[in-house]
Amino acid sequence: MSLAFNRLQLWVFTFALGISGACLLETPEASGQTPPSEKRIASDVESNRVTWRVVSSKQNSATEKKNRSTHAVSAAKYEPSNSDAMEPVAEVSHGEVIYDESFYSGGCDACDSMDGACDSIGCGACDGMGCRIPKTRIRAPFSHLNYRIQADYLLWSLGGADLPPLVTTSPVGTPAANAGVLNQSGTSVLFGGDTIGDQMRSGMRLSLQWDDRCGTEGFDLSFLGVFEDSETFNDSRAVLARPVFDTGTGSESALLIAHPDFLTGSVNAEFQNSLFAFDVMRRQRICTAICDHLDLSFGYRHGRLDESLSINQQSTFTQAQGPILAGTTRSLSDIFETDNRFHGAQFGLRYQSRYGNGVHLTANAKVAFGVNQAEARISGQTTTTVPGAGSSSINGGLLAQSTNIGTHEQSDFSVIPELGINLSTYLDRNLQVGIGYNLLVWTNAIQVDDAIDRTVSQFPPELPTGTRNPAFNFDSGTFIAHGLSFNAMFNF
Repeated sequence: MSLAFNRLQLWVFTFALGISGACLLETPEASGQTPPSEKRIASDVESNRVTWRVVSSKQNSATEKKNRSTHAVSAAKYEPSNSDAMEPVAEVSHGEVIYDESFYSGGCDACDSMDGACDSIGCGACDGMGCRIPKTRIRAPFSHLNYRIQADYLLWSLGGADLPPLVTTSPVGTPAANAGVLNQSGTSVLFGGDTIGDQMRSGMRLSLQWDDRCGTEGFDLSFLGVFEDSETFNDSRAVLARPVFDTGTGSESALLIAHPDFLTGSVNAEFQNSLFAFDVMRRQRICTAICDHLDLSFGYRHGRLDESLSINQQSTFTQAQGPILAGTTRSLSDIFETDNRFHGAQFGLRYQSRYGNGVHLTANAKVAFGVNQAEARISGQTTTTVPGAGSSSINGGLLAQSTNIGTHEQSDFSVIPELGINLSTYLDRNLQVGIGYNLLVWTNAIQVDDAIDRTVSQFPPELPTGTRNPAFNFDSGTFIAHGLSFNAMFNF
């Protein structure tokens, strides 16, 4: 009686395994067989023609057979049930069959018929609450993975720098004492006084993703780079000046670069910035509802934000000015550089939805918590050349003097949230193209405008005195980058 009952249970198990066997996709290399395509499996599932024949199985007791839905098998074969003459097309050895007979079969099958294969066949059905439950699958070797490579062309705008007024001009005929001085009649700002470096520029993002056959868990690697771009300014008009606030007089003043009465000159400035980021994430699916997936991820993120600003001026005295001889030339340079290095832990959510018209929606939300290592470097130089007497140089320019030049470092807690949305479609079975939008925020980041102090207590080549300005104070802020992405993903 016991032997007959055990045989009956084995036949019932074999029958249940045959009905749900369409989900057994993994095929070991040792079988020597060629696995069917996903389209072949999908069509077989719809027509109920796919069966799995259990070669052998083992269970500990009749009680386990009754109460557990997990059975260890030594081998199982995939066969089309309507053609006994065909050879088995797939075989899985020493796997573990996991099935549940009470699965929901309406919404997911309907989605599959619209979209080709909404979910990896055999990776589960839907329960009454809309979340995925295990259906039937084989736990296969780690080598059976899905890989995806995605390349994004980025058209992004970086936050730029809010510079103070750095170069001014006035109408010809303005007295030298008022030329280029802020708040004076006729003075206009040529460079600075607004945000620069925020123009759209090119970048790229490369991503490598791999996960198990059902896509329920895996890893993501991503590299993002918004390439270094520069914004330049050059001018050599008749009246040029560098506006400053003179702490000695307590009022606005200016260092003349050019004036028709006694001085000719020119000025050039260049601003550069770039953004790079890298992250590695462990991903785990937490819920699937019909054609929607929600994944949780965690891992490590590194970010790098660099900016630099240089201002160079050259002037030649056409007439003697006190001890300064006619023909004397003077060159000044100010250089400001800031670097940010972020290291921290990152957590994220990824939502994916598929529609009957072939459109795929993906939304990502990430947030990284960690330490931002900020560094500011300030340097400057003034070179004076006197006819017949040679040249001499001093350390320091106008806004970069001995009172603030050097390397300044500080580490602060920082948060980097990133949001993204992407719409895509398949061009063929393996190639997916799309367009998206991303927003990235970086807190407690230092930029070049944070390193500039336009108050001075002396003009070059004077020695520091009084309030000893310009000075340096760490004054970090929030950096924002955002823009479009045009992407292509290859699945293999």
